[in-house]
Amino acid sequence: LRNPWVAFDFLLVCTGALSAYVIGPILENVSTGDGAVKDSMGGLLVMRMLRLFRLARALRVLVTFKTLWMLVRGLLGTADTLLYTFGLILLILYIFACMALELITKKMRTGSPPPPEVQLLVEERFPNMMVTMLTLMQFVSMDSISSIYFPLIMHEPMLLIFFLPFILVVSISLMNLVTAVIVEGAIEQGKQDREVQARYKQYEFKKILPVLKELFRACDIDGNGTVTLEELNDVPEELRQKLEDVVQADSLTELFEMVDVDESGKVDIDEFCDGIAKIVHSDSPVELIRILKHLTILRRNVQDIQTILR
Repeated sequence: LRNPWVAFDFLLVCTGALSAYVIGPILENVSTGDGAVKDSMGGLLVMRMLRLFRLARALRVLVTFKTLWMLVRGLLGTADTLLYTFGLILLILYIFACMALELITKKMRTGSPPPPEVQLLVEERFPNMMVTMLTLMQFVSMDSISSIYFPLIMHEPMLLIFFLPFILVVSISLMNLVTAVIVEGAIEQGKQDREVQARYKQYEFKKILPVLKELFRACDIDGNGTVTLEELNDVPEELRQKLEDVVQADSLTELFEMVDVDESGKVDIDEFCDGIAKIVHSDSPVELIRILKHLTILRRNVQDIQTILR
């Protein structure tokens, strides 16, 4: 059960068994009895909806599609942030709903009678705690809120002190902070993904390291423990293709120039494997490494020409 997918499958099996062998028979027995009891037991049907989580097993195939998997993983990674945001919004709505009942509902009922349209608005939008919180929920999404605060502020200008801070805190500040936290989490997750990819490259390279050593021994025609450019160019076509596929080089000459760090004209097995490892593990593209190597060769040739001309 250490694998999250195995634990998820275990949960699905338990849910299916509970729905089929416990909830189903209970509802069948209740259906023949009192209708009120049947209605009260109808909430158990919600347990059957948990079987819809089987669709989440399709997430396994998303790993094949990198962009889609990044989107789904980013959404799952923000679940804790969204949960904390929900709790914080619920707390803020409760606090401001209590203030609204005191400043709007109670004052309108005990004070001088307001205009009919304002009184109707208060009765519809601010009658109790639950409806008041739902009304303030519109301010979170900025959903037609002018029809709520405009008549109230026109009747009682002091309510501007209540609505303005609420809009600034919930609609602007909190939403922007949540967006910033989600973006920061996505950036951090991207860094972790790059680290995982780097470790995966190291693991893959360790798997092909014995193959590289065998390729080096096959290229070492004279058996002296080093490979020269001439020996590399004389290898069979099949061996040439394997080397080019490993490092994604266009030719063996370019491969030799990239792994010959000391420019001695020959490489031993350690220099050969270390050079290919740097190419494989490098964050820069192979083309950029190739260009930099060519620039180094051109700089050395220019210096040699300048020396001869002097």
